[in-house]
Amino acid sequence: MDQIFWIGLVASAFRLGTPILLAALGEAVSQRAGVLNVGIEGMMLLGAFAGVLGGVLTGSPWLGLLVAMAAGTMMAAIHALLCLRFLLDQIVVGIAMTVLGLGLSGFGNRITLGAEKTVAAPSFARVDFGPLADIPFLGPALFQHTALVYIALALAVALWFFVARTGWGIAIRAVGENPAAAHAAGIDVTRTRTACVLFGGALAGAGGAYLSIAQIGNFVDDMVAGRGFIAIACVVYGRWNPIGVLLATLFFGAADAAQIRLQALYPGIAYQFFVMLPYVLAIGALVFFSKSSRLPAALAQPFAAPR
Repeated sequence: MDQIFWIGLVASAFRLGTPILLAALGEAVSQRAGVLNVGIEGMMLLGAFAGVLGGVLTGSPWLGLLVAMAAGTMMAAIHALLCLRFLLDQIVVGIAMTVLGLGLSGFGNRITLGAEKTVAAPSFARVDFGPLADIPFLGPALFQHTALVYIALALAVALWFFVARTGWGIAIRAVGENPAAAHAAGIDVTRTRTACVLFGGALAGAGGAYLSIAQIGNFVDDMVAGRGFIAIACVVYGRWNPIGVLLATLFFGAADAAQIRLQALYPGIAYQFFVMLPYVLAIGALVFFSKSSRLPAALAQPFAAPR
């Protein structure tokens, strides 16, 4: 029974951590470039709805994923326009994006999917690893997931290499640390930041689509349930390093999986106590690690190229 518990916990940590990981990786790149996007929650919500709608209309979960990423990119474009072109406050715009995503997803659901009583979106199948899936403990824990789980893991490694080892990654870090010096060196600060924000929006949409297509197979109002804000906490917890972000999201995925199992083990305790545990951990991580973490110097500071 102990082995079954730990196998289920590890497997669930990957499944439950993947949507947070996708959103957090995009947010890490955006913050590296000096743009804080607290509207991830709304982008994930719209992505979750768009993923189901796209999947139902096309019959393909992959096309549904692309529609979700397009929806997240669209909202990120609005965020970039308001913050980088009109130089509005990034926190205020991010809150507006959260509210907008909540409203658009709920309204869109009611006039499209909500009109049908039985809507089942096409879902992602598990990747067949053959004999690897039969390895004791490791097989069911690591080799019985959908393709999106492995794509997210590979993306974390690829982004670490991209940001740390490539010229484009150096440009992203430059505009996040000292945009004036980056501009003087010939880097288009606004264009670089816009690209990073759009990338973050696309991954936020993908994270929302994972929740609706890969986990549930349908859309439910407010189904993201604060995971966008946990993604922001994971960026701080992982210190803006994609590998650190990966470890942080797996930690919170394990915490979410543990609270589900604790509800069954201790039915006498109010389930709301267990549900709030991942969010308490997120707040605690922000308080503990924010003092020792070094934020990008230009984070949340507007920049207008001198004429």
